[in-house]
Amino acid sequence: MSQLSHQFIIFADAMEKIRFDVVGLYHWDVRDHWKEYAAGAVGKVMTMQPQPDNVKDPYAVRVREGRLHVGYVAVPDLDVVYQALKGSSLERLKGFVMESNPEPPVLTVECDVEQIDWDYEPFDDRPYASWHYDGLPLIPRKLEQLGDLTTDLIDELEDTDTDIENVISLTESLLLEHLYDTSREMTRARYRIERLLSMRKEPACTELATRMRQQKGMLMRHENRDQVARYLFVELPRQLLQKGLESSHYTYDNRLDELEQQLRAFPFQLYDKFLTDPVDFLREVYYHHVPRRYLNQLLSGIVLMILKRRVKIQRWGREGDTEPIEQIENGYMANTKAHPKLSSEKASVYWKRLEEAGFVDKAHRLLPSTTRIQAAYIAEMFAEELNIREKWKAFEEWWGIKNLAQEKYHSLETGHTPSREDDINEIFKS
Repeated sequence: MSQLSHQFIIFADAMEKIRFDVVGLYHWDVRDHWKEYAAGAVGKVMTMQPQPDNVKDPYAVRVREGRLHVGYVAVPDLDVVYQALKGSSLERLKGFVMESNPEPPVLTVECDVEQIDWDYEPFDDRPYASWHYDGLPLIPRKLEQLGDLTTDLIDELEDTDTDIENVISLTESLLLEHLYDTSREMTRARYRIERLLSMRKEPACTELATRMRQQKGMLMRHENRDQVARYLFVELPRQLLQKGLESSHYTYDNRLDELEQQLRAFPFQLYDKFLTDPVDFLREVYYHHVPRRYLNQLLSGIVLMILKRRVKIQRWGREGDTEPIEQIENGYMANTKAHPKLSSEKASVYWKRLEEAGFVDKAHRLLPSTTRIQAAYIAEMFAEELNIREKWKAFEEWWGIKNLAQEKYHSLETGHTPSREDDINEIFKS
């Protein structure tokens, strides 16, 4: 064997391989035939070029075949691409398409690199260094549980003696829920979990890794962002109102202007982008790789401003849906439009009396001290006075309570009457 050949073999053995995914084929030069392109993409040579001037994402890495713009490196895979560029002192990478998923379109590219700097941090957090928010934390338990789920799953995958059934269960839960966390930490966890799954020998893990890979092409689809926006900015504030949380924020009323100024100072004008379009705001968060710590503070501030009815949203999503905007800006009173009698002049008298008596708040939500049996009795009195036929459904939807009818029947069977029954009767006297 020649000395040159020997040196080449040593060099080839020293190379490291990285794999990452390419998404967004339906947006760029192959958009008119992306299915056919994806189907025949295996073996094609791709060039990966960082794009620091990209307005949406200065960390974006453009992927091209020759001069054909194919798509972008998936956001969860940006870390390893930049770590490979840094470790190998390269300005761009070249690799081959090894796998292709036609729908959603995801291409898996493999590159040989000399070295990977696993400690390199590609994202600059200096814009956040001087930002602060000192309002009340209002992050839903759902997001806390999602963080715990991610940690537990990684621990299970790194344990060679782990119970495979538990891995499958945790991964299935993550696939359903991870869209709700658009933070940088979740983005990185997606890549790590997919890699760990693909390293396992069990067929079930291979299938789950494939599903994780396929979801990269769907993370920022409009319908997914709309789903998350409705939860964070419509359902979550509604839940907090039902718990009476708005009334516990009275100490913030004299600081709302100050807190809103803090939100407006968030880097990249993300609070203003929320006011422009909450659905598109989530894409901006994702492409700016916002750390969870700062994102949670921003979301808490937004929810507080919603509870205090301080937001004026310009547009909701691509189709310009008006229902979520109405619910947010009307303090979630839009539900009463489905039951006109509950917003009638006569009903207003009863609502005012109930508020003064301490049964409901200004938004006509039950206070925490109001019991289920009292709620059922109030609903029945409303129905009798206003001639509402579907009395239970109307109030179950409005108050977020189930089985009010059963509560009423149970009280009849047991002979229990609501406390302050006389007060409620007095409220509904004409």
